Amino acid sequence: MTREMLAPLLRPLGFVGIICCAAALGSGAALAGTTPAHVDSSQPNEKPVYPDSARAAGEQGTILIDVLVHASGRPGQFRVAQSSGYGDLDAAAVQTVLNWKYVPATRDGDPVSDWATVKVVYELPHTASETQTPPAQ
Repeated sequence: MTREMLAPLLRPLGFVGIICCAAALGSGAALAGTTPAHVDSSQPNEKPVYPDSARAAGEQGTILIDVLVHASGRPGQFRVAQSSGYGDLDAAAVQTVLNWKYVPATRDGDPVSDWATVKVVYELPHTASETQTPPAQ
């Protein structure tokens, strides 16, 4: 069902209903003949760099970045949808994902610009003393 087909059904719902339904439709990936934009896993993409300052401070976190993937597959605009809480981790994640290769969304078989959400996780390795089980008493 296309947005044009839904429009007459949404009019009685008012403004809030349109926003909710449009959000549920998203970019149209649920419609027939479409695929969402995504990271091109068939190509090598650099691993996110763990900033030395963040590593030394023990910073960890997850960043969600919305990236506008152009029809050419090149990333464009971005927005941090969820911050790690640490500026240096967020900046390193953004710098990395803007250098990745992407597969553009398609609509009816044609490439189109659309948003993709990318998750970057920074986690410090556990030391041997943290993972050891205390002796039984």
